[in-house]
Amino acid sequence: MNFAAYADIWRLPAVRQAVLLGALGKAPWFGAGVVLTLHVVGALGQTYARAGLLTAVFTIAIALASPLRGRLLDTIGLRRTLLPSLVLLPVAFVAAPFLDYWPLLFVMGGVGLLAVPWFVLTRQLVLAAVPNSQRRAGLALDSVVTEMAFMAGPTLGILLATAWDTGWTLTLLALLSVAAAWGLYILNPRLVSESPATTDPDAAGGGPSDPAAGAVGVPPVRGGVRTWLNGPVIATFVATVAASFTLAGTDLAMVAGARSLEGAASLAILIVFWGAGSLIGGLLFGGLPRGSLGLMPLLLGLAFTTMLAALGTNIWLLAALLGVAGLFCAPTLAATSERLSDLVPEASRGEAFGWSGTMATGGNALAPPIVGFVLDAWGWQFGFVVTGLCGL
Repeated sequence: MNFAAYADIWRLPAVRQAVLLGALGKAPWFGAGVVLTLHVVGALGQTYARAGLLTAVFTIAIALASPLRGRLLDTIGLRRTLLPSLVLLPVAFVAAPFLDYWPLLFVMGGVGLLAVPWFVLTRQLVLAAVPNSQRRAGLALDSVVTEMAFMAGPTLGILLATAWDTGWTLTLLALLSVAAAWGLYILNPRLVSESPATTDPDAAGGGPSDPAAGAVGVPPVRGGVRTWLNGPVIATFVATVAASFTLAGTDLAMVAGARSLEGAASLAILIVFWGAGSLIGGLLFGGLPRGSLGLMPLLLGLAFTTMLAALGTNIWLLAALLGVAGLFCAPTLAATSERLSDLVPEASRGEAFGWSGTMATGGNALAPPIVGFVLDAWGWQFGFVVTGLCGL
């Protein structure tokens, strides 16, 4: 196990830029999603059903736009792809506190179409910066930092929304995320690795004559979807749906388990153990040599350990079992990205990662109705069992 790989890749300026700006962009964006629900049911006085409808519209818009945004990153570069978002998103979120429910729903649909593709961006930036031998460590680091952002962002959002106005909290968090995107726009790091095919500014589509594309570079040869969409890629997309379903289903079953065993306040204990397990698992996975542990064993491990959580007879045992399941969370997500990066040509990775994001959104959307029905009908233990079975 080679943990020195993390020190090696951290010395690369492009990796530090991608990881730090990615964290600063993702954390407030995660928080904004939670605050949006609080704003709808609180300040606007709407039901949770209407809050769910708005979230669904927002999420569907992101899923629909994700492949296109990824394709634009591949074809026209980082700056030209981000510029419409950087200009229009601040306008939408500054207006958000003044909007009633239906205008807000319409605006959030547009925001979803223009959302900064953080997950596609950070993966591409890391892959472009690290050599192939350190690709696993780079993707594991990105997954671990994303996990930390996922825990920190909603916590910050809830604290701010509790002490302040939900509408302006939403605006502040969104503007912080956009500010991080402006940082990437200014730095303009490469989205493709430096190679003889892309180091020439004219061939890369950048250079002084094209400041909008800059150092990002656009590969000179890029095939359509049919040149890389094959059986193994489709299998990776299916694995992405399964992993996302398992994680989203675990979220719901955790809430039900906490309420049943100790009350909703104990949910924080479960989240900490699950998140800590994921952080540890991600770091361990990144220290393994490439090819030593593939996507399918990790997905099976995630599904099986999720089912074992049904054996938690008290809150601490459930937390410990979720900590074990968490060991497979970040590694599974990193392995899907690693597998996809191995299968898809570099010139088409943005679009492929965009489709991967859409698959992940699909898994997240499928879990609530299925697992929710099981929780209502048979209880939280069966919620974990069915979540794991669906993940298989």
